[in-house]
Amino acid sequence: MTLDFGSKLVSKLGSPDSKIPLGIKDTFNSTGYTYFSYGAGGSVEGKDRFVDEVGTGAIWLFGIPFYKKLVDKTIFPRLGISPDIDVRVVKDKKYLNLAIKSAPNDEILQELKYAGKNVGKTKALALAKFGISMGLTMLSYFGLTKLKQKMTRLNIEKEFNEKMKAASLTEQPDKNGSANKKPDIFADFTQFGNTKKSKNNPSFGSAAKVAEEFMLNPVKNMIILDVGITGERLSNARTDGEFKEYAIKEGSFLFFVYCADKLIKQGLETASQKFLKMPISLDAQFLSGNMAEDILKNKEMQNQVKDFGRQFAENKDTNKLYEFIFKNQNHTVVKAAKESGIIETVTDKSGNIKIDTGKYIDPDKMKELAKNLDDYIELSKNSTDIKKYLNKVRNLKVASTFLSIGACCFSLGYLAPKYIYESRHKRQDGSSDFHVRTEYEKELAAKAAQKTV
Repeated sequence: MTLDFGSKLVSKLGSPDSKIPLGIKDTFNSTGYTYFSYGAGGSVEGKDRFVDEVGTGAIWLFGIPFYKKLVDKTIFPRLGISPDIDVRVVKDKKYLNLAIKSAPNDEILQELKYAGKNVGKTKALALAKFGISMGLTMLSYFGLTKLKQKMTRLNIEKEFNEKMKAASLTEQPDKNGSANKKPDIFADFTQFGNTKKSKNNPSFGSAAKVAEEFMLNPVKNMIILDVGITGERLSNARTDGEFKEYAIKEGSFLFFVYCADKLIKQGLETASQKFLKMPISLDAQFLSGNMAEDILKNKEMQNQVKDFGRQFAENKDTNKLYEFIFKNQNHTVVKAAKESGIIETVTDKSGNIKIDTGKYIDPDKMKELAKNLDDYIELSKNSTDIKKYLNKVRNLKVASTFLSIGACCFSLGYLAPKYIYESRHKRQDGSSDFHVRTEYEKELAAKAAQKTV
């Protein structure tokens, strides 16, 4: 398999700013936990887990984008600010002036000018957009949790009443002609909640401070949302057993969704470059395009890459970098950044592709790209067949991307849930039954016992 087919998908799967790999991992995680839940606790736990996983997954993936779009369509137009202008462009006057000077069309030009004249309003809207979307998404999740818990209690009550009915039908008079004592279902009950954990709510620091740092990155938005979901699940766990299981589940989820993939990817890239002499850190879309081959054949393009690195690698003046980018839109590194998705573009009426100066360009990503391009050029020098070498790099890029994603999916969809339910089996002395049902049935039994006294 080569990157010519599905290069955009591979690019998204390997991007730290894409939500696609997050959605794939969550799907495997939800499927694995639902499967194990049905096996351990039957239909009651299976339904409880299904609603929790599928509902939470939908809110987690689509809640923030939906509410952000809602804010874009309602609040922003009323205040005359374009939601398409990145606040990071506006808050730096030098960067803003460069963006205005190099605006690709009149629409973006006017939007930049107006936002620049209303910097305070633009900043406030950006913060409000994040706060509103995050708040409404969390409220949606809280609503789902309440609905799920109510549904589960009703299902447990239904099962319990059926057991009571079956038990009453099997009662037989004893030798003295009187009915047997209360059925065994009343035996050894304890009040629901006695085994519930004490509420030591986890502390996650200042949400406002975290929001300021992470509010403009969609993946980092998800991290903040996940922290909120984790806190809610731990603080409102229905039993001590559920608290312990959520602690393992949420910890493994945060690690394999946000950290493990990156660590595996970095390890594969380092090993590939060191042992196979093939750099796979470049974006899949770039590697699948003609430019990847052109650079290896064109000395002038190679010199441009090296000059860019020498000029900006250690230069902390980002406005000089932006000025260079806007003035040299056909430069090798700039074109590579466009193909890699680091720089967003628009097409004018004449069909020319130009930089969308209203979108933020990350200077660190530009410098990292230049370094990766330089490594790519250096490691290819010993190759006698450029096409064959490039195909190997492309294939290895695909393999490494799917390997890192696959390892995380396997861990989230099989290893983590299997460990949790095996731990439950040991903790409950050989029983894998749904602890929430066990405790609630004890409460129901206690109430039923009092009525029969």
